Amino acid sequence: MRTPGGSVAAVVAGVAALGFLLAGGACAGGTGASPNPATAAGSSGASTPLASVSPTPRPAIPAARVPDQPYVGTPRPVAQPYLQILGLKDRGATNEELLAKVRRDNVVYSLSTYDIQKLRASGVSEEVIAAMLGAGRPAPTTTPALP
Repeated sequence: MRTPGGSVAAVVAGVAALGFLLAGGACAGGTGASPNPATAAGSSGASTPLASVSPTPRPAIPAARVPDQPYVGTPRPVAQPYLQILGLKDRGATNEELLAKVRRDNVVYSLSTYDIQKLRASGVSEEVIAAMLGAGRPAPTTTPALP
């Protein structure tokens, strides 16, 4: 983390100095006496300076206690029906033929951005791509407006 006027080391040094001051290590006189009169008088009160309490590190978890992760197996190959459209276009099919195939087959084309780019690069028209995006899905129903 960068600070506006310094480096990380300067911030760490500042935090360490602040912790030293809060612990009572340096007072106005520089004697190191505690600024709290109850602890300066030698009373064994329950108040302890925050800087003197250090958290104990947690032991590392042995590898034997970490459970095995479930095996998810090899993913099934995903059907890519848009490749048929690409193949037809490469063989010289017209846009009308492609549109007819998309409408006839009624397949859901789950096109990613990369797939659409491949279709455009091979010369498939926007009309065919739009038909592919809407194919295999029910027609949108309109909800009547409330009076």
